[in-house]
Amino acid sequence: MMELLKNPPRRVVVAGDAFELWSTSYKDTGADEYRVIKLLIELSENGTRIVYIPGNHDRAFRTFFNFTFGKIKMRNEYVIRHDHKKYLVMHGDEFDAFTRNHVVMSILLDQFYVWLVRLNSFFRIFSRSKKSLAEQKHSRRYAEIVEKIRSLALAYARSKKMSGIIIGHSHWPELLVNPDGLIYANSGDWVENCSYIVVGDEVRLEYFKN
Repeated sequence: MMELLKNPPRRVVVAGDAFELWSTSYKDTGADEYRVIKLLIELSENGTRIVYIPGNHDRAFRTFFNFTFGKIKMRNEYVIRHDHKKYLVMHGDEFDAFTRNHVVMSILLDQFYVWLVRLNSFFRIFSRSKKSLAEQKHSRRYAEIVEKIRSLALAYARSKKMSGIIIGHSHWPELLVNPDGLIYANSGDWVENCSYIVVGDEVRLEYFKN
């Protein structure tokens, strides 16, 4: 993310879960989280408009959904307007029935996923396999959950008369254009994929390469 300081964008919308406040102690907020805070502040001071949309992991911030802290806006939903088009940005857990209805189980599964990510990274050092856990986890069951989230997100975007919808949450980066022209974009994650969405004359899914 430090690359952003070299060529600051006009606007950055963070679609949540940058801070792990859901399944760990607040005391465990570490150096990575503080680096994100510092970067966002520096970008805002350099003229970049910052919008933060809390996710389910930092849902405590949703209390401030209509506040502006200095030059940083807190929103639950945000509309990007470009070239007479409107793209709705949300975190995406709003469309995940499992997360909403099984909070305790979701916390346990999340902790298990974080453990698997660390374990998988360790074994990849000694393995010839280049597959990430994100690629391996694309099971049929998980694909069904992602499909439901995608379907509900698109329906919501249509109800709002948007040109497209951009979410995160599922750690499944993708960019799709429906036959009716409605765009669905998932920004993925910065745990493994390091992916993000760029909105300009076209909507693009890109990956950060270190």
